[in-house]
Amino acid sequence: MALEEEHQSRRPRTPEQGAETALRIYQDWQAQIEAAQADPQGRPAAPDLLSYIKGVAAEDSVTRADRGEVRAFWSWRSQPEGAPREVGHRYLAQACGESRGMQVLEDTPAGRKLDSYWLFEGPVRQALAQDFQVDAAQLEETSNQVWKTVSGRYAEAATGPVVAFTADIGRDSVLGADELPRLLAHEKVGKENIEFPIDMPRHEQLPREIDELIGDKTLRSQWRMEDIDPTASTPKDFAQKLAGMDVPERLKETHAAALGRLGAANSYEELNAPAPQREQRTPVMRNEFLPGVKIRPVAMPAAARAPASQHGVINPAAALTLPPPAAVQQPTGVER
Repeated sequence: MALEEEHQSRRPRTPEQGAETALRIYQDWQAQIEAAQADPQGRPAAPDLLSYIKGVAAEDSVTRADRGEVRAFWSWRSQPEGAPREVGHRYLAQACGESRGMQVLEDTPAGRKLDSYWLFEGPVRQALAQDFQVDAAQLEETSNQVWKTVSGRYAEAATGPVVAFTADIGRDSVLGADELPRLLAHEKVGKENIEFPIDMPRHEQLPREIDELIGDKTLRSQWRMEDIDPTASTPKDFAQKLAGMDVPERLKETHAAALGRLGAANSYEELNAPAPQREQRTPVMRNEFLPGVKIRPVAMPAAARAPASQHGVINPAAALTLPPPAAVQQPTGVER
């Protein structure tokens, strides 16, 4: 929270603050020109202000030398347990970057410089357009492009497991649109090496077992919050998304069961409807010799063993295994 408050205090909100920021960007560009003139064999100078900003994203380092190999990524914000208010996940990532030595894009040379330029702030854009004749439409395009470029380079520089500070992942966020697809395809990362320090929120429109399935880190990195929006999709829509995900062997059976349940429901209300209770009925036995006559099964009372001379036996197995006494006449014909 302290990191967020300190960062927000530097945000240019007035025309004067916007002009100061725009002037600093211009001065950084001029410093690059002077450095190129002093060292013709070094980095060439950018021909204009926007080209200079693009060069920062494309060429400045995306690794902080005094941090470790684990890279942190982030998206959006939430209210951590025990916190009095929401906090941006960026600042959770930066706090862990300081305490645990993680790489964080905004703390790297390229990220720190672009972050300090505040290219999405109105006062800065107005000052760049008025004082330095920067085209507004080109500035808009450049602002989006440079963060996509630098975040892509930051993701490609991963050398092993990474952590993603996020709750649900939006399709249009930098994390969802650019960084996670790169990390999933990265030969040194992949779906098994993306960790999520923040618990996924409970999606009440999904049965708990399906919610737990998509909360597994291997699937959480692949789906987007729009996929299960109950106001814009159906369980069948989500089943199509889920069917196309890369599922590890340990989840194949659960995955198949979820697809079957989702595909059979036309709405999330139907998906969560309790299963109908089957009526328990006493089985009806029918007499093979008297068609149409129903026989109600009754418990047979316990009886003492009958004398050997009687016609029937209580234990049929005994009649099959023990021959009757020789003195007893055996029934024949119909009686047998």
